[in-house]
Amino acid sequence: MRFAFLDNFRGRPDRAAALQSYQRLHDVYDDSCHWLDTIRAQAIELLELREGDTVLDVACGTGAMLPALGRAVGARGRVIGIEQSPEMAAIAASRAAGAANVDVLVAPVEEARFEARADAVLFCYTHDVLQSDRAVENVMRHARPGARVVVAGARLLGWWAAPLNLWKLWRSRHYLSTYAGLRDPAARLRRYCPDLKIRATRILGTSYLAAGHAGAGSDL
Repeated sequence: MRFAFLDNFRGRPDRAAALQSYQRLHDVYDDSCHWLDTIRAQAIELLELREGDTVLDVACGTGAMLPALGRAVGARGRVIGIEQSPEMAAIAASRAAGAANVDVLVAPVEEARFEARADAVLFCYTHDVLQSDRAVENVMRHARPGARVVVAGARLLGWWAAPLNLWKLWRSRHYLSTYAGLRDPAARLRRYCPDLKIRATRILGTSYLAAGHAGAGSDL
């Protein structure tokens, strides 16, 4: 597979590479990511969703979190999943079938268009999105001031953890298109969420869960 370890040392996300990778991965993605279930549940708790909320599931993949998000916001709420991979989005749409309060948009996050204003925003293992100024800006301009923002993902540790970092790069190689930014994955998002802080870590610190709020003074 071309989209592998060495290719990801590019300086920024590569949409074509990501689409190619997820075209190959879509039918095995859920089986390969069961270990995320605990992090996903914690992320939903941190979102503090209420009846009637609108929540964005950014780069929602196969939609593993859409049903739970839909239940959390209730019939008066709305869940919008955004996914650029047609193959992944098709699975997400199938998973959400029958839920009138869940929509799946098939588009790059940078280009997604919708009218909703979000009360909560979820970025769950969306490293490429977080490394794109356009993508982060597009999402956050749809967030209400004070909207709850939760991020879960992979990160690298300091130089002292070189063997662990190498393992993390290898483990993540098919799920992102750039290693750029892995030491501080949410740096761009923090411009819009100044109180964003890590709330939990797993796998010796190489996976993180962070939460904060859209800043009322940000240009949203």
